Amino acid sequence: MKTPTGLIAGIVLAIGASAVTGKIATAETPAEFYTDNVITTILGAGPGGGYDVYARTVMKHLVKHIPGKPKYIVQFMPGAGGLKAANYFYSVSAADGSKVAKLSNMLPAFQVLKPGVKYDVRKLNFIGRAASMQYVTMVWHTTGVKNLADLAKAKTPVIFGASGLVQSNYIVPAVMQKLLGLNVKVIAGYPSTASINQALEKGEVTGRAGAWSSWLAAGAHLVNSGQVVAIAQSGLEKATDIKDGYGQPTPLLLDLAKNDDDRAILRLLASDAAMGRNFSVPPGTPKDRVEALCRAFDATMKDPAFHADAKKRKLIVEPKTCEWLHETATAIVSTPRPLIEKARTLLGWK
Repeated sequence: MKTPTGLIAGIVLAIGASAVTGKIATAETPAEFYTDNVITTILGAGPGGGYDVYARTVMKHLVKHIPGKPKYIVQFMPGAGGLKAANYFYSVSAADGSKVAKLSNMLPAFQVLKPGVKYDVRKLNFIGRAASMQYVTMVWHTTGVKNLADLAKAKTPVIFGASGLVQSNYIVPAVMQKLLGLNVKVIAGYPSTASINQALEKGEVTGRAGAWSSWLAAGAHLVNSGQVVAIAQSGLEKATDIKDGYGQPTPLLLDLAKNDDDRAILRLLASDAAMGRNFSVPPGTPKDRVEALCRAFDATMKDPAFHADAKKRKLIVEPKTCEWLHETATAIVSTPRPLIEKARTLLGWK
């Protein structure tokens, strides 16, 4: 049976129109694309925590600096320590600039240390970091441990509370014990930071490693009362305003490395602090939209209204650019394989 000529012509015209429409859509400027549009912000955690507070605070002001001034909504996607959201965002989310994510700060470390990873941070489009997640090791005041030197001489181990084996509150004391040889033990299985703080107050544990922003928020009463004492920081950058029990700046665990291999392992395991509260868009997002988002993020980090909101919510602001994040993530996943395997063994990860 012959196909009617008119039908063929209609199909050809439809294909041509579709192609032209596609070209027009691709050729949209960032302002044209974002005008009357909505950005979905995907979070690798549930509501109510640091991911949620940082994402809402940043996005509230970020959209004002994006050409076209879009609106935003938040979508929660907890699971597998943040891997569920990262894998989905990388492989499934629309790569047109309409999806932004606040993903795990463990992205580079997970990529080389854990199975089930379906993303590559070298291809992810970071748009900026709002703050580091500088982890600070705190011990209960009755232990008598006021700095790392005291811990090295302590006859009784400091017992750290932790949640899961993939969480930084486990990784930090595990490194202190197994790589640096310090007198600590770890009890994992607590459901939340709040429950570890309660365990500290009850005497079940005598230490916790946590993000400094978390200590200043949920644990502020313990810090301000002197019930916990800072003895070390875990990260790639040192915060000079965090003092130990003797009023001296707390050292980076990274500075305690005994050799180059240990330093590389410590850098790998401390990369989560450096990646911090990072935001990104999927691979394949048009370059001009990525650039517009990067520069909008930079402007947000300088916006007095954003800083006022952050202060009201007790959020630390320590911004880094999209370029810095890309370079840092790329360096971390370039850690030599033998050292990666040593780190996996150290943590007991299969």
